[in-house]
Amino acid sequence: MAKLFGQAFIRALEKQTRTNQTRIIHALDIANTLPPDAPDSARKELIENACHLAAAVNPHVVAIKLNYPLVLAAGIEVAHHLKMVVPELPLIADFKVADIDNTNAWIARHTFAAGFDAIIVQGFIGDDAIQAVLDEARRYGDRGVILVVDMSHPGAMQFIHPQTQQLARLAVKLKVTGVIAPGTRPEHVSEIRSWVGSDPLILAPGVGAQGGKPGSVIKAGADYEIIGRSIYQAKHPAIKAKELAQQTFEVKSLKRRTAITRRDVFIRDLAMLLDDTGAINFGSFTLASGKTSPYYIDLRVIPSYPRAFSSLIDLFIQWLEDHPKIVFDRIAGVPTAGISFATAICNRLNVPLLYVRSKPKKYGRQKRVEGILNPGDHVLVVDDLITDGGSKIDAVNVLRKAEAKVTEVLVVVDREQGGLEQLAREKLNLYSLAPITRLVKALGKEKRLTKQEVNQILAYISEQK
Repeated sequence: MAKLFGQAFIRALEKQTRTNQTRIIHALDIANTLPPDAPDSARKELIENACHLAAAVNPHVVAIKLNYPLVLAAGIEVAHHLKMVVPELPLIADFKVADIDNTNAWIARHTFAAGFDAIIVQGFIGDDAIQAVLDEARRYGDRGVILVVDMSHPGAMQFIHPQTQQLARLAVKLKVTGVIAPGTRPEHVSEIRSWVGSDPLILAPGVGAQGGKPGSVIKAGADYEIIGRSIYQAKHPAIKAKELAQQTFEVKSLKRRTAITRRDVFIRDLAMLLDDTGAINFGSFTLASGKTSPYYIDLRVIPSYPRAFSSLIDLFIQWLEDHPKIVFDRIAGVPTAGISFATAICNRLNVPLLYVRSKPKKYGRQKRVEGILNPGDHVLVVDDLITDGGSKIDAVNVLRKAEAKVTEVLVVVDREQGGLEQLAREKLNLYSLAPITRLVKALGKEKRLTKQEVNQILAYISEQK
């Protein structure tokens, strides 16, 4: 599995967490409004004040976050001065970058060159504009990139929060270092943790002056609480920082208790996609065999939903990235549903496509394998789902007869009705994005199925094995 961006930044935070026994990031959001003609002494005084506060709280925090007002007033060189005073503390630029890709690249370049260890970016700007920042982060020694997926102020509920789940999925897809979640709403932090899994960091502002209770969002699943005014406006900032450090460090995080894995997030996303598109239905269905089933899967409907289809291909690509030992020269789709999936995957990966006809044409070259296949090519077979594996084995035999090397079959859903064992007899490894039992359990956790429905379906699946 590819690592998150910002590994050096993550290690620096972890070191300070252990050393200082705290989970506080101090928001050094002090700023005097300085007009253009302000004397240099005023700017110097502001920088000295910032450095004094940073030094005072240094033993009780893991990092310092600077916002636009301070940098606009003091100049970006304030980062250099802070690094001279507290070199061990990572600096986070809270600029909430939200522009086009080219402009974002320049902002990130100036920020990292000034000495900042991480930068905060808005998630709603989309893949390309965020990727521009990630590219600069890599160029400057793998700095951190933190994505805003929700905010702590009341107005966030109007436009940002309704899109938080999509933004969280984007964070996972792009492998950003972490996300911003609202310290004022612990229940939303718990949701975000379930969506991003255990890997990305969660940084939660809004604790203290905005109403968030210290330690509450750590308990809900955040890694760090961002606290500003409650510390720098205190009569004795160092004493207040120490007090808050104890409160946050002693709380047990939901992240560590539930151990939500990347695989859990992957399966939940797939289950929700299948349910949202009607590709998986629950009730009572008569199968071709005449038997009755409590669920029915029809993945052919997904290409009719362009956005969902693109998301499903994203999941295919993510799965392949997480399984680098599976190598192939070509991908072969199994008619009919497998062809649409194989075509889209090949397009994304720039890999040649094949498909295997169920019957040869009665004219022309009467081929069953369509596309260019060279003897010895390693071919990955892709299809929508598997029951007993008959159609997959037939396609593999055709490919092998054409001198292809075939050892792996990848499907969206394994119905868990003997396909794995059947393919194994043909020296084939079966892989699926998810087995049906995991999908059913995921839909139960999301309240898409009742507990009774989950148990009924699982019992049926068990009987078919």
